[in-house]
Amino acid sequence: MVIGASSHRAGGTMNDDTIAQAHQNIFEEGARAFPALTFDATAFYAHLRDLTSKQEEPTKYLQSLHAADLYLAYACKERIPGAAEALQSRYEADLDAALRSRKIPKPERDELKQIIWEKLLVGRPGSPAKIGDYAGRGALGGWLRVAAIRSALNHLEQEQGELRRLVGPLDEARQPLGPDPELAFLQSHYRQEVERALKDALASLETDERNVLRLYVLDGLSIDRIAAVYGIHRATAARWVTRGREAILQKTRALLGQRLQINEAEVESILAVVRSQINLTLSTLFRDKSRDFRL
Repeated sequence: MVIGASSHRAGGTMNDDTIAQAHQNIFEEGARAFPALTFDATAFYAHLRDLTSKQEEPTKYLQSLHAADLYLAYACKERIPGAAEALQSRYEADLDAALRSRKIPKPERDELKQIIWEKLLVGRPGSPAKIGDYAGRGALGGWLRVAAIRSALNHLEQEQGELRRLVGPLDEARQPLGPDPELAFLQSHYRQEVERALKDALASLETDERNVLRLYVLDGLSIDRIAAVYGIHRATAARWVTRGREAILQKTRALLGQRLQINEAEVESILAVVRSQINLTLSTLFRDKSRDFRL
């Protein structure tokens, strides 16, 4: 869904009337795409207002929002008759393909799909249906694909943990890992969110903590050199570096969980697949002259 150029000025913000019109356009586009799914527009508008209020760039969000996908997801969230069936018939094959690409055997694949659909459409005690987290920023198919890949990674990690307990560590030299397009997709999908969380986490550190990390990450100073710079014991310097890194990771985990509405295990899955990029991202943030914090 794209709002017409007359609805805003380039670089400007949308007023309340324009936002209300955009919300109406989104509802109407969704209703045209899924005429069999009917529900009260007023409640949908309230849902849209809530989503829009959480966006850092509401205008950009509304311009790029996937209207029909959001309409379907909302219908599933509200358990409108026929909505769950429409979602499953449209994306069942995509979920199966995502799990199959991770070489999940068919019996386990069927069980995982059942678990995924249950989490998405029904929820569990203390955890509402995950489909309500979808905000329309990306295509619903891609969002579901990420959910399937994440579930597959969690499943494989649990299996490997069981295998390690039974037969010991895997010999990676005997089992070389080739290019993994699904893993690359997951890395690409979450890279921007992780970078944004890291930037905000870094900005929240005390100045001394940032300075020490800058010396360690960007300038490549050893613990001994950092200790000499500050005139402190080596153990103290090491403690400062460790404390700063842990503070960043803890804050990043919290921000990802809050912004993506996912649990701790899912956050760890995301960090696991982008872990190799974290030091590079930190170096880039320290080097960025336009950052909104001072060292």
